[in-house]
Amino acid sequence: MLGPATTRFNDYVGTVAADDAEALKDQPSLYELAGIDRDFYTVLAVDLHIDGPVTATVYAIDRLTHGLTPAELGEGGSEIPVVALDIPEPNVENLIRHAFRRISIRLVAQQFRDRVLVVGGPSSTKKTEA
Repeated sequence: MLGPATTRFNDYVGTVAADDAEALKDQPSLYELAGIDRDFYTVLAVDLHIDGPVTATVYAIDRLTHGLTPAELGEGGSEIPVVALDIPEPNVENLIRHAFRRISIRLVAQQFRDRVLVVGGPSSTKKTEA
């Protein structure tokens, strides 16, 4: 079962949000970057890991095998069977720039993840070199 993103120590945890990239001529889509046919699969999740080598995996449902349309995938609360499809030798910048129009990542130190962080104005204290 897919859960939240994790690392070895989870020192920072957070959220990520992304907008699909607009279809642009001569620009690869997430499906093209992953080498999968959108007529057969619908991508439901993406993993990106940077731990030595960069790896990327998309999780997709085989719509033909399960007889589901994209509209039916969002209905109900039952489990959805997906297959893990590795993106061969992913280039992180290409993946982020071409698969998503915008991406936002927020990481918070684990011990403060349930606290409210209030953003104030810039500090009036100047930092000096020691």
